Amino acid sequence: LLANYVSFAVMFGGIYQSCLVLGQLLGYGISNHLRFVVTGSFFNPGPCGIFLAGVFVLAVAMMKKGYRKVGFNLMFVRYVTACVTFGVTLVAMIPTMSRAGWIGALVGVMLLYRGEIVSWGNTRRRWVIGGGIVGMIIVLTLFYLLKKDSANGRLFIWQNTVSAYWKTPLFGVGIDGFERAFAEAQHDYFEKEKVLEQDNRHVEMAGVVESAFNEPLALFLLLGAVGGVLAAMVLFFKLQRLTAYSCVAVALLVASFFSYTFYIPSIAIVFLFAVAQLPDRRVRGGRYVNVLMFGMIGVVVLYFNFREYGNRWAYREWKKRAVYYTQEDYESVIDDYERLYPILKYNFKFLFEYGHSLNKAGRYEESNAILEEGTAHSADPMFWNIMGNNYLALGQYGRSETAYLRGYYTCPNRIYPLYLLVKLGAAQGDSVKRNYYGRIMLGKRPKVASMAVDEMKFEIRKMLTIND
Repeated sequence: LLANYVSFAVMFGGIYQSCLVLGQLLGYGISNHLRFVVTGSFFNPGPCGIFLAGVFVLAVAMMKKGYRKVGFNLMFVRYVTACVTFGVTLVAMIPTMSRAGWIGALVGVMLLYRGEIVSWGNTRRRWVIGGGIVGMIIVLTLFYLLKKDSANGRLFIWQNTVSAYWKTPLFGVGIDGFERAFAEAQHDYFEKEKVLEQDNRHVEMAGVVESAFNEPLALFLLLGAVGGVLAAMVLFFKLQRLTAYSCVAVALLVASFFSYTFYIPSIAIVFLFAVAQLPDRRVRGGRYVNVLMFGMIGVVVLYFNFREYGNRWAYREWKKRAVYYTQEDYESVIDDYERLYPILKYNFKFLFEYGHSLNKAGRYEESNAILEEGTAHSADPMFWNIMGNNYLALGQYGRSETAYLRGYYTCPNRIYPLYLLVKLGAAQGDSVKRNYYGRIMLGKRPKVASMAVDEMKFEIRKMLTIND
């Protein structure tokens, strides 16, 4: 009975998201992202599409189960709800352009109808197998070409994630260690490729990454082979029998190979619910692993609720003080930020504002201590740029150059670290270093052209001309 009620809740959630997507598409709603027309209630169309894919497979499963034709009953209501959910989610999934969601939904539905597919193909087995393989290759190729640059970017992210994994293969980098580990791997790659002096096709793909866009890879990086194998074993034993709920779980698992699926609490809850419904050994009339799964759903809800709302007071206070930060009144925010630091010390945006304010107030060593913590929670090279400024102010030129180079190699399509290196050479009175970095900077093409980049290049060009 509980499973039925949760199924209703999930399907109604899918209907709600689909209505939001279609409303945004038709201009009756506003998306949560400037670059995309539709996002549902999510911050990005990708997670929205994956959530709808999981709900879509669940709706197809409930439709396949049918209902007893014995008047108006719960099964009949579930069937009607599933039909409505099927229709609206199918339409809403398309404008999300979520390739991971589409692939997950396709695999989930094929597993639901695996019996019919196999029986239909008994007499034409070779043609069915061959046609299936060719069809899958065509579909994957089309999905790749649909957003080729995005796909290449994800392949590069996976490459760096694997490189980061091999540094700590057994036990991983820890739950909160992805950003630092990935930034170091990306830095090491570009430093090894000597992108300061020569071109590299991956430079345009580099960015400030917060997710591996592949949950199994991320799991092995965070928990190592020990945690990854343990999780794989649990899923293997739970998915041995492919029930309707197994297909929902598999659909989300397939999508997780191409996105940050389980970073989204609503998707994680749907997945845990599906896994909790799978057959399991009974102990005293209860299914102990399934009880654990329902417990994990509670933990996910409580964790994300606490993270979003448990520190609401501190978050509100920070946003109030941040007004002074944006107005460059740095002295006014430092004492308040110091008071909020114990609560918000895991928020990299807060740490950057706090560290930057300390830098502007001339408290350089304190600033570096805060910014160093920020590099553990973010791959943004701006942390290293401000640290380099602090070292420069302290007269530690060698450490300043190291910090600037660290920022550049972490994300080499940004011009600002090179600009700072030129200014460092000028501050040292080292014309060789100034000209070396200046020529490199002027020859680099930024990932995103802007007025700020033009102004920096104009200043450096003028500096080199005068000194020549």
